[in-house]
Amino acid sequence: MSQVGWIVDLRRCIGCRSCFVACKSENHTPLRTDWRFVVERESGAYPNPKREFISLACNHCDEPACVKSCPVDAISKRESDGVVLIDQDVCVGCRYCIMACPYGVPRVDTETNKVSKCTMCIHRLDAGLLPACATACVTGAIRFIPDFTTETSNMPDGMAAPALTRPNIDFILMS
Repeated sequence: MSQVGWIVDLRRCIGCRSCFVACKSENHTPLRTDWRFVVERESGAYPNPKREFISLACNHCDEPACVKSCPVDAISKRESDGVVLIDQDVCVGCRYCIMACPYGVPRVDTETNKVSKCTMCIHRLDAGLLPACATACVTGAIRFIPDFTTETSNMPDGMAAPALTRPNIDFILMS
């Protein structure tokens, strides 16, 4: 099975949130339901303050905790490319997947009261296009990888250990 993934270069991300806007526009998510979000962190002190932006969405993990936690089998991993999807016709909105995901990715859809998350723009992938966030990233910080093969992921400080779910994301960290 092929596996899609992301490489996010934190040295390039400037926090413009064009990825967030592109995701919202492409997927028509409700006002308070965000599938891609940008975390902004500050550290250090004068004269060496540090500001970091981390663009996050579903990592389409090899061993997704959300799939294991769903009591009605609404969440599945697509065989052809490893994209993790939530079937809205089956989801009962119990939110177990929200609690199980160590990366805080699944969100309550404010219109349906069910859970939704990044689909990696499968409608675009199926048409041979890149996910909207990767296309919109003005600095090239988000890269879609059609055959993601890394064994270990570099994760920013404070994020869950990759061993938990084997996420298909790798970060190029700031030095």
